[in-house]
Amino acid sequence: MHRVRKIIADAQYQDYLARTAEAEKERIYCKHDYQHALYVARISCLIALESRRFELKPLVYAAGLLHDIGRWVEYATGEDHCQAASPLAEPLLFRAGFSREETDVIIEGIVQHRSPQGSKIGEWLARADDLSRDCYGCQGRPSCYKAQQMLRLHRSLEL
Repeated sequence: MHRVRKIIADAQYQDYLARTAEAEKERIYCKHDYQHALYVARISCLIALESRRFELKPLVYAAGLLHDIGRWVEYATGEDHCQAASPLAEPLLFRAGFSREETDVIIEGIVQHRSPQGSKIGEWLARADDLSRDCYGCQGRPSCYKAQQMLRLHRSLEL
């Protein structure tokens, strides 16, 4: 997981988190901060491990950390954050030591995390993204369009 730690420590990654935090400072709904990225990374890893895809753990974790780094771009330009994340994530992944092939797999998952189309990592990220939301204690819940869907999902889990 040393490569994942390199992503977290990367100044550019920290800058993207700060840009998103600035864009979301007045947002009452779920934030797309480091805590959210960490939750998505951990939950998607659990899903991958339940699927017995142990070899994908570092790729899934990296994808979870990076899946929303394009949020600030979406707020600034309207470009979908999934697409905006691709050119932002690539240099971070290379600097962290991921290969071209691994980077392509991670980016495919990031790009597809809202509408998975064949990417297992995208599918796992989408599920983890939903499961990571804390709707029970959220101040924006009364007006959130996703709250009831997320609460149903959480109640349906067999733990």
